[in-house]
Order: sequence, then structure tokens, then C-alpha cells
Amino acid sequence: MGVALVSGCSGTASAQSVSAPATLQMFEAKWRTIEDRQVDLFYSGYGAMWLPPPTRADSGDQSVGYDVYDRFDLGRPRKETLYGTEEGLKSLVRAAHASNVAVYTDHILNHAGFSDLGPDSTDTKGTPSTADDVTFAQSGGYPGLAITLPNDIDGDFHSSFASGDLNGRLSNLVDIAQEKTHMFIRNPVEVGNAANIPAGTEPAFGRLANVPAASNRRFYPDQADGGIQLDVDPGPGQFLITRYDFNVDTPLAGDAVIEKAEQLLMRHSQWMVEVIGVDGFRIDAAKHFPTNTLTLLDQAVYRASNRLNHDGTIKPVYSFSEILDGNKGFVQTFIKHDLPNPVAIAQNDFTVRGNRDALDFPLFFAMRDNLTGNGFANNWHNIRGASQDSQDRPGGSQVWHTDGSQGMSFVDSHDHLPGGFPFLKNVAYAYTLLRPGNANVYLNAKEFGNGRNFPNNGKVDALGGFHGETITTLVDIRNTHGRGNFHERWIDNPGGGFSNIYIYERENSAIVGLNSRNDTFVETRNGVQTLFAPNTILVELTGNAEDPVVDPGNVIPQTVKVNGSGQVNISIPSNGTHGRGYVIYGLATPQGTLSLTNVADVLEGATPTAANNGTARLGDIDVIRANSFQVQLNTTPVSLYDPELEMMVRDFDADGDTALIRINDGLDLNNIAGIDNPTPG
Repeated sequence: MGVALVSGCSGTASAQSVSAPATLQMFEAKWRTIEDRQVDLFYSGYGAMWLPPPTRADSGDQSVGYDVYDRFDLGRPRKETLYGTEEGLKSLVRAAHASNVAVYTDHILNHAGFSDLGPDSTDTKGTPSTADDVTFAQSGGYPGLAITLPNDIDGDFHSSFASGDLNGRLSNLVDIAQEKTHMFIRNPVEVGNAANIPAGTEPAFGRLANVPAASNRRFYPDQADGGIQLDVDPGPGQFLITRYDFNVDTPLAGDAVIEKAEQLLMRHSQWMVEVIGVDGFRIDAAKHFPTNTLTLLDQAVYRASNRLNHDGTIKPVYSFSEILDGNKGFVQTFIKHDLPNPVAIAQNDFTVRGNRDALDFPLFFAMRDNLTGNGFANNWHNIRGASQDSQDRPGGSQVWHTDGSQGMSFVDSHDHLPGGFPFLKNVAYAYTLLRPGNANVYLNAKEFGNGRNFPNNGKVDALGGFHGETITTLVDIRNTHGRGNFHERWIDNPGGGFSNIYIYERENSAIVGLNSRNDTFVETRNGVQTLFAPNTILVELTGNAEDPVVDPGNVIPQTVKVNGSGQVNISIPSNGTHGRGYVIYGLATPQGTLSLTNVADVLEGATPTAANNGTARLGDIDVIRANSFQVQLNTTPVSLYDPELEMMVRDFDADGDTALIRINDGLDLNNIAGIDNPTPG
């Protein structure tokens, strides 16, 4: 097989790319369980969570939540959702923020539940209703949405006979007609108001919807606070709107308004950010509703977060859409990153900005088809330029590049995706987690049992524990070495053809070697070019070089040394029976032990078992009751094997320069405005 060097293809950047901490998609667990496991997210190094839809489901309280019944019902004591209560979700969000973890909830703008006016009305998916067809309408239908109206049999929805991505039903869920203009007070507060949405008169399945209640005021913003003016059309045709915010201190000060169905969806989105405290959304089924709805979402949540960056600016709400499509041009239409620059932030710019991304389905499909169980059919040429990130070319360049500017990569999913998932999941995660940009890891915690056919199983080692540390090790390496611009360093037959070996560099930080073969060979590529300084010693970070299962012949070196031309030799295992066909060589990091004083108690983590793997907190928690404590970091010398000198040598650079401590997600302890130490990167 012919091999050749490939030069780096990333464009010149003014600053080195730094990968944001990975996102953990954690499904099938109660809010209190996920809150308890924030310790494990922190220790593993995740920086964000993607949670399932938190709203009350139509088909019952065992539903995952994609069949929305009531958007503003997140559960209450003695009437919980599958996951718990509204207060439980708020508590989880607070705990996550204390761990510097952002929270994104699954967000449903396309549809409601399964119940409708059709002859086969259902109260659970596939289970015939015990009530007649009229009863659901008599109960008021869906809270905030009219299931039928005297002048429109389909009310706020599309007809059951409609078809196509925009108007047809997805998985038999009733499709909201965002374009309809039926105007109502959709969470009515006063009895007898002629503008109220039609109220239910007879309960169905124990539910009665759209009955006026003064408590519904908390679902509306408070207009007495004056609101903020947002510029939604900057330029010569400037168009300003006033957006009122929710009163979190006096919730019942909200003012009911007349609105159409789409505006209800936007009000709920704003409520989730301002009241519940989420940091953004994973937007479900985005290609099934008008893209203008996403523009309205930008208006609803821009500058709505109650969290601040360390420089005092408002943290931007971040969302990423699900567009089940491999066409990068089509997916691109759902992405919008136009946040203000620092000058505009300083000037309190109120021009509505978007911060929306998309799940990287083009890359997912490429990995699914080229990281299969047949190693002889796998080809990195079909993966290397597949990412949505390559669609965003600087200056109109025709050369794809990888800078992490867009696309949320993923390997697993809760959905039953066409064609299944990559067989070589560990290789796929090694590829995605070390690349620039956002990356997701999926965990099914199994708190609700193993017999549920939805959602899919996830990566059982996403938080370590009983099934090992393969993924948590990669997440940690992402945090320590996921920095530096991306450079492609090796692919067999670079002009095209076939390649099982792919190597890339994060500039002056790490070299990632990937193998898509499924046998037991170790592939070596000599003379891999890097930008590391000559004589730099790099250490294998994943543990694969020292693992007798991965490398029974002990041919993969624990350290490699950069030669005078900046080159290294890289040996990469095939996947065999272990599925870990990759190595990552990087700079040695500081080593040491951390200790605290005044520790009164230790809340010990559980012993991991197969049964508790997804739900039990594994990490210990030190409890301090005193008014003060000390933190001490004792570093230890780092020595590495020099393969050229055949001896251990000290790596003085690994001693480190500075130690920093963060309290929660950061505190201003000296009351000096701005960042005290704005070191680039």
C-alpha cells in the first residue's frame, strides 16, 4: 500500500483553536439522580448536558417526552413527570451551574402529542383510547393549543391528511401549524374573558385543559418592568420590538396577552431560559417547521440568560438543531452564529443575534458507513471532509478545513437512526472528541429499566465506572490537549483511493492516530510531520500503549521523540476484539495530589456495579463545615523515557507554571471589573 505525507489543511488563524468541554447527553434518569451525578460530570470533565424533553407528555408519565401535552407543566409533588418536578429541574440546573456545566433541554417546536380528532385517537402510542373522539376536544385538548375550532376543524394544527416535511405528521404526532393566526389568551387567567382559548368542559384521561386560573400569570412576562428593545432588522429598515421579561421574584405579576400558537412556543422558550435557567436547547425535528420559527426563537432568547460571563456580559443562549439530512448545504440553512464582537458588547448592542448550530449528521453518516464491522470496507477518505464544519470555508475558499466553527458531532443517539450507528464507536469518539468544535457523548442511565425500546442504548462508560474509563479518558484528553489548530498529517493514498489509517495534529499539543481495521495488526507510519520542536518527547495518553489487551506484542511505544525535522513514527493498533484502534500522543502534563483542610466528612461514592452503572454517584464529596479551608497542590517530578537515549529524562516543562482554583463557575473575589489575567488562550 502506498503512503504519503499530507500537509496541514487548516487556514491561518489569529488565535489557536481550543475545543470546548464535551457535552454529555444523559437520558433515562430522574432529575435528582442527574443532580447527584454532577460530581461525576465534573470529575470526568464535561462542560454541558443535553437533557430529555422536561414537559408533561401526552401518552402518560412514563413517556420520554417527545409527545408534548403541556409545555408549562414540568411536574409537581405527587404528580411528577417521568423525571420529577419543576423545582427538581431548577435544582439540577443550579447544581450544574455550580459545576460550571451548561444545561440544554430537548425542545419541541414542531408538534404536540398523539391525541387528536381522528377515528383512531390514542392515549398512548399504539394503545387505543378508552374515550371517544369527542372527549379529548371536550377536555380542552392541549393546554395553550386549540385542538379544533368552529371555523377550523384542525384548530392550531395541520390536517391529519397533510403530508411533507412542513405539514405532515412526524411519527403520528399532531403537527402544529405555525403559520396559522388564531389569536387567544392561551394560558387564560380570568374567567369570562372573550379572548380566552376555548376551555375544557369534561375531563379526559384525568385532564382538563385551558381552564382560567390566576396562577397562569406566572407563565407570562411582566410588562411593568418596561422590557428591552431589540433590533430585529438592523440597517436602513431598522425594526425594533419590545420584549418583556419574566418576573422571577414576583411570578404572578405576569400579564396575559393575546397571541397565536407560534408565539406561545416562543413564550415558553423564553420561560425555560429566564425562569427555569437552562442555557439553551437541542431543537427537535427542525426541518419539519418553518425556518422563520428559529428566527423568532433568536428574538425570544437573545440576552435572556440570567448567567454572566466573567467579563460581565450576558452568557449567550446556545442551541443546536436536529436536521436528519446528510446534505451539508441544507443543514447550513439552520445554522446562525452572528454574536456581537467585544466592541458591540461594550456598547450594549441590542441587535438580535443568533447562536444556533446543528447536529453533524453529514459526519455521522460518513462514520456510520466507514467505521463498520468490515475493516476492509472502511475508508477515512470518506470521513475526513464529511463534517458540517467543512461547509464553513473562510474567504470563499474551496478547500475544506477544520476549525470547529460549526457542527455538534455525535456518535450515539437516543433515536432509532436509519442504518444504525458506527460499529467502531470508540474510534469514532477518539476522532470526534479530539477535533475542534463541539462534541457530544450519549449515556442511557437505565433508571427506568432495560425493557424500554426507546430511547436507544448509549455509551455505558460515558461516566466511567463498571464498564471502564475509555470514554472518560478521551474526554479528559480533550480538556488537556484539545487545543491548537487542526492539521491533517497522514492519510494513505492522499490522492484518493483507500485508507485505514488517519493521523491528525492539534498544533503543538497532540497527535491523534486512528485505525479502522478490525483485525489484530499494529500499523506503523514513519516520518509523520508535526509542528513540535525537535527533540520533544510525547507520551501516549490513552493507555493503549501500556494495555496488554490492545498491544499484546508490546510494539506500541509509550513515548515517541520528535526528530530534527519535526517528524515522529506512529504505531496504531487495529481494533481486534477490544475496539480501541487509536493512540494519542501529547505533551506531558503536570502531576500531583490535591488536598483540603477542615474536611469534616466524606460522602463516599458508590462501588460501581453493572446494576448501578448509570445512576450511582461514583465520586467522593468532601464536606467542609468550617468558615475557611486551605487547598494544597503538591506536584511531583515528571520523567519520561527517551527512546533515543534509552533512559529516563526529566521533563521540566511538565512541572507547570501556575496553579488556579475555581469556586463554582467562577467568583469575582476582589471586585475588580473584568478579567484579572486575560492571558490569550
